[in-house]
Amino acid sequence: MTCRTCRGPTPVGLARCYQCDLARRQAGALLADAVAPIGYAVRGGPLAVDLWRYKADHAGAAESAARLRGMLAGYLRDHGQSLWTAAGMASAPGVAAVVPSGRGRPGGHPLTGLVRSCVDAPLVGLSLAPAGAAHRRGVDPGWLRVDGVVAGAVVAGADVLVVDDTWVSGGSAQSAAVALKLAGARRVAIIVIGRHVNPDDPRSAGLVAELRQPGGGTPARQAR
Repeated sequence: MTCRTCRGPTPVGLARCYQCDLARRQAGALLADAVAPIGYAVRGGPLAVDLWRYKADHAGAAESAARLRGMLAGYLRDHGQSLWTAAGMASAPGVAAVVPSGRGRPGGHPLTGLVRSCVDAPLVGLSLAPAGAAHRRGVDPGWLRVDGVVAGAVVAGADVLVVDDTWVSGGSAQSAAVALKLAGARRVAIIVIGRHVNPDDPRSAGLVAELRQPGGGTPARQAR
């Protein structure tokens, strides 16, 4: 079984995993209207390595970034319209945003440049509020804010695409969706490049086994 929202492992009989169910109880309609994980980032696997390496100052970072850029561009080309429809958008979102690092990463997040190269929409900034605030467990409405009055005016009434590189619990991406809706966004869709999967977690055993089958691949699906 996989979660209707994040496509992570879910106990038999439950529609959503614990974290996504918690998020619904915490934020309800302020959550994203659709979530689309492009691929499963199994710990130690190629996608998980690329998601770590493209942000690090190591050999191979550019190659990892190029592969991730290709994944995002391909998803937008082949599945973007389905995602916009699932989110209740009449057309492609007019604004995009990138989930910032929760650790206060110095300088620009490399995901920003990657998204700029793939998404034909202006990017609005999200920042920690207040500066350096710790991200509480689950969805935290006070963790992020839209940068500035001008960005707030752009977001108000707009459909927004949020891009994150990795989904573990989903708290960061969904907190971004909440911040954008509190700033007036009409609809929010989240694209996540890699949905984290821990192969040592017994709850992930069935999913990992499926992914390791010939032809086992990426979700490329979305749900509320």
